[in-house]
Order: sequence, then C-alpha cells, then structure tokens
Amino acid sequence: MKLDKVISTMNRHIVILKGECTELNFFISPEQASAINEGSSQTTKFRPMTHDILVDILEGFEIKLVMVKITKLSDNTYFAELTLQEWNRLFIVDTRPSDAIAIAVRTNTPIYVNEELVTKTC
Repeated sequence: MKLDKVISTMNRHIVILKGECTELNFFISPEQASAINEGSSQTTKFRPMTHDILVDILEGFEIKLVMVKITKLSDNTYFAELTLQEWNRLFIVDTRPSDAIAIAVRTNTPIYVNEELVTKTC
C-alpha cells in the first residue's frame, strides 16, 4: 500500500493508506501527522526530527529498511514491524504504524498491511 494522505482537522488526524483495491484508515496524533507529512513532502526543518535521525543512523551503519508491515489490530491499537537488513541478516523491530509510515515515506520503502485489516474498495 502507499500513503494516500493525512487528513488533519481541528480535533482529528487520520492517515489513509491505499492499495489498488484496498484501503486502511486510522487515527493518529497531531505530532504523528506532522512527522508523516514532513517525510512525505521531503521537507526538512531547521533541526532533524527523530525519524530523520533514525534514517541517517540506518544509512550510516549500512542497514536497509526492506519493508514496513502493519500486522494486527488489538484492543483498538494497530501494530507494525520494520524489517531491516544488515548484509545477509534480516531482523524485525516492533513499532507503531505511524512511526513506521513516517520512516517508510522518508526511505521510499514499501508498506504492507495484513489483508484482514484492509477494506476492499473494488
């Protein structure tokens, strides 16, 4: 899936991911919305944000973000994973979906979502 947009109103912020015939929407905080928007527009503030620092660290240690996966929904909370590759070794890091998306848009990394979580649109 790809980031379609982040909708921000006075009280709510919603991230929308879209695939060819699928969609996933969920609420995020104002700070998360800002981090995703800054990453997707490739804008940089005066000082780097946490997600920018993580990307720099990964690049510095030659660790590649292979994919982001939104894996499950439990008690109204979504869960995600970063799959990282260092040489021939893969490892998975648990993360919030909003953080995973903020990093993925900075690195042009594919975002995958468990089929059970998406809404069919076609």
